[in-house]
Amino acid sequence: MIRIQGLVLDENFRPIEDGNPAIAPSDSNTDHEHIPIIACNRDLVFKAAANLPRFGHVAFLTCLETLYKNISGNNIKYTAFVGKPFEISYQYAETIANKIALANSQSKIERVCFIGDNPDVDIVGTNMYNHLLQQTIHLRTSISGYSLLTDLKYLSPTTCESILVCTGVYEPNKQKLDGKNPWKLATKIKLDVVEAVKYIILKEA
Repeated sequence: MIRIQGLVLDENFRPIEDGNPAIAPSDSNTDHEHIPIIACNRDLVFKAAANLPRFGHVAFLTCLETLYKNISGNNIKYTAFVGKPFEISYQYAETIANKIALANSQSKIERVCFIGDNPDVDIVGTNMYNHLLQQTIHLRTSISGYSLLTDLKYLSPTTCESILVCTGVYEPNKQKLDGKNPWKLATKIKLDVVEAVKYIILKEA
């Protein structure tokens, strides 16, 4: 036997303990629960500094789901989703904003504005969060079906405004917004982040 960094190998450098790919496990039943999977960021495409959109994290998840389904015959089960458009990410941002406000002797925030460039993720998530804020705080239920923060101490706003900018995935000259899907419609559309911030400052002045 050969030991390398804690692994026990045979003379051909193959593992002889658990995890040996040459030995089929005694329990190959795939009906049992698999390991917890936490996924983040449902962006299919993102633009950033590139001129053309590139595949985002959800492209990897799509491949993973397809491979898992084809190999096991079962649908993959996610333990949780974080990142946009899931409400818990907006709650986290709200919590951090309130902690900063209180640390600087300011009152908790009453309204939230989110700026995004992707109608399918940023704006959908913001509108979902605004819908959540309309519910009684102790009775709020996630539209996405995933968990929410349990600590309500730093959750205070009652409205959330969505602002779509045209410097990323969304390009008004190349695509039209889906008017039949209200979740994808922003409260305001601005050219870029600077214009969006100016709009917010004027509104709050």
